[in-house]
Amino acid sequence: MSSAGGSQPLWLLLLPSPPWEITPSSVRSSYASTISQVLRKAADTSSSFSTVTILDVAIPCDASNALEPFYYSSLQNLLGQLYKLICLLCAENSIDVQYGNDVDVRVLLFKEAKIQGPFKDTVQVVEDDASVGPLVSLRRLACCGRPWQRVCSTDRDDGEILLQLFLRLRNEAFDGSKGEIVIERFPPEPSYSASISLKTPATDDRVIREHHNAVAVGGTFDHLHVGHKLLLSMTALVLNSNVQPGVKVERSLIVGITGDKLLENKKFCQHLQDWHQRQAAVQSFLLAFLVVNEPLQNFSSTMNEKKEGSLGRIVMNSLPSDLVIEYVEIFDAFGPTVTNESISALVLSGETRAGGKAVNEKRAEKQWTSLDIFEVDVLDSAEVDPATSDYGTQDFQNKLSSTEIRRKLAKKSGTAD
Repeated sequence: MSSAGGSQPLWLLLLPSPPWEITPSSVRSSYASTISQVLRKAADTSSSFSTVTILDVAIPCDASNALEPFYYSSLQNLLGQLYKLICLLCAENSIDVQYGNDVDVRVLLFKEAKIQGPFKDTVQVVEDDASVGPLVSLRRLACCGRPWQRVCSTDRDDGEILLQLFLRLRNEAFDGSKGEIVIERFPPEPSYSASISLKTPATDDRVIREHHNAVAVGGTFDHLHVGHKLLLSMTALVLNSNVQPGVKVERSLIVGITGDKLLENKKFCQHLQDWHQRQAAVQSFLLAFLVVNEPLQNFSSTMNEKKEGSLGRIVMNSLPSDLVIEYVEIFDAFGPTVTNESISALVLSGETRAGGKAVNEKRAEKQWTSLDIFEVDVLDSAEVDPATSDYGTQDFQNKLSSTEIRRKLAKKSGTAD
């Protein structure tokens, strides 16, 4: 599921509150049928218009468990299970770049609206006092001005309450000035049973009480897939979002992106995206996830082509909320983590754990403070239930591999060896 630029169909799927306990089976039983139907329709649109449909999947998150303190593992589990399910459903429905019907899925989080009783019409909106995302209120999501052409929901009681509240808030904000929007409801899961709120975090959940104003992440980010999206999402969530209106807090999210020269020996290198393409895909995703409450056009972008030491090109997005996103070309395993002392946290995948240790050893040599290391679980097929998935686990793994995406592109173009 790659990211692509240009003018594309833009859809929104509103999902009701997650199940009480987040497990592969509970997430599948709650959402699989709805997501699968929406994915198939979006894939048909991609195929018909020879483009990639963008599907924003918005799901409520219990703000009391998410922000103060910030429960890292709970949010990672929710995002990870959703992205895993989406990946599985795309594989099951043959939705992929090789078929010309790819769908670019981006999972967004918003603060759960408080419903007075599970199936009543009276809903209180959780107001969002923070000036920055990614966790914003439903009101801010509805009023962000993103030009969704179609809003999808699940045709069950809590789904309908959420949809009607979203539309009411949107209409109040724009008074019809945003034009017509297609509304479509999809049948719910046959086995669905109502559950209202996210489970209280486990006692071993990692709690983040320190506010990190400079967070770093690194990778190749070739043909952006769901594993990359989970990594980038968790990086954005580690970044301090507890910023009060009118209070100036300078924050930086720094993304190290491997330079082209280090990738020349990769398999199917003729289908490798160059640095600018990979940077643009990361930027598109991060702005969509992190800047829900600011119009996407309200940022300035600068480009520095000068190469200095271990760093190369730098693109900077400066946002009105005093957030600067830096995309830095890197030529080694350290990048800006050993040149920028202000960085206080590093987000990495579990398979690159040793890299975090090496970074802190380098910083110790400079007598700098060690980085707080946050690991993101590697999405794999270990928890795929054979009773609900009738295809090989290799099909699932192939959806999470940039190499496999390039192989499929090579096969499609007739350039595979």
